[in-house]
Parts: sequence; structure tokens; C-alpha cells
Amino acid sequence: MKTKFNAIASALLLLFAPAAMAADVAVITLENGANVRLKDDFTWEYIITETVTQPVVVTQVAASPAVMAKSVSSTATAVAPIAVANTPTVSAKTPVEPSISPAIATTRLTAAAMAQPSLLGSTAKDGIKVTLANTQWKGDKLGLVFDFDSTSDDHVTVVNVEASFFDDQGGLIKTETIEAWEAIFRMPETYLRKGQHRQTTPFWVEGINKQQWQKQLISLKIIEIESR
Repeated sequence: MKTKFNAIASALLLLFAPAAMAADVAVITLENGANVRLKDDFTWEYIITETVTQPVVVTQVAASPAVMAKSVSSTATAVAPIAVANTPTVSAKTPVEPSISPAIATTRLTAAAMAQPSLLGSTAKDGIKVTLANTQWKGDKLGLVFDFDSTSDDHVTVVNVEASFFDDQGGLIKTETIEAWEAIFRMPETYLRKGQHRQTTPFWVEGINKQQWQKQLISLKIIEIESR
């Protein structure tokens, strides 16, 4: 299936690349149901999130007939008698209509991503691959350990990764940028080089509820790479 996908991706990229102005070229669906976004730089990525929009309904609480009658009586005392005659009668059966506020958009994992967690926890860019290798807890802090693999000819010094955390129902908890790899200045042995497999020490993240993160749903995206 992978060979078939690569053939389709290459054909679509060659077809659209000359006229493509935006980063996204096309979206295709694989045999396993996952959607893939093709880009004009000949890269691709899984589509694992979607935006769900829901209107928020707010129910108005109506005052009881007794309170309404008391209000009308007080008003009538302060104004001319004709005002009382023009005051509408308050009925105990006055309907209460809910009001709908502007819709709220939330981000969550797609059904395909929930069904195939293997789509998460790993990302690659420019010959650098980052994978979530292990997790650990220290009180309320979550520790993330990453594996790095390089096929790049560059000597990589910094890799910044955007990590998005999702609860066990697929709802987005938070997104945080992590400097997952940082070499030490003038210490070449700390550079990430071609052919190397390296593992990091834990990076500690706050704001994740352990009870809501039992499935360990996390999406990774490399957003910056620096090299020498």
C-alpha cells in the first residue's frame, strides 16, 4: 500500500506543482481511511485533527408570576393611573425562549486518528525524525523522552517541536513548543549527525491531567531546525 501511495503522491505533486501557490496541493484518502495532505514542497503529512463548531444555547430564567406582579404593582404606584391600565397582564404560562450565542470552535482528533494511535507520536522533516519514546510522571508534571534519528547531511544543533496533547476522548488539552534538541555551543559531540540515533532526557510539561491522559494521545510537529 505504501508503494501505491507514493506513486499517487508523486503523480499529484508533479501535476499540481507548477501552478501551486499555496502550501497545500491536494488531500487523498488511504486504504486504511486516513487522510493525507500533500504539499508543494514534495512533502506530506497525516490529517489527524478537525475543527468542530457547536452553538452554545443559553436558557433565560424567567421571573415567577408573583415577582412579576410585584414589579408591576411597584411601577404603578410611581406613575399615573393610566400607566397601570396599559400594563400587560403577566401570565404564568409565558414561554421562555432559549438564546443562541455565537458558535464555539474546538479542535479534536479525527476518527481515523483515534482508531489508529500509531499515526501520532512521531514526525519527520528535512531528514530529522522525532518519536515519543517514553513518558513518566513526577507529581503533576509529565515527562517526555524523545528519540531522534537523522539522515540529514547537516550537523543539527536545535530542533523545536510543537506538541499537542489530547484527552482520552480526543479533545485538545493544550499545545506547547518544546526545544527537544539543543546542542552545546562549541561541543561538536552534542550535534545530531547523519546516521545517529539519540535519546533525550525528560522534558517536563505542566497542565496535563493524568486521569484524562491514559491513552497518551500526543501529536508532534517539527517547526524549526537549526544546523551548522
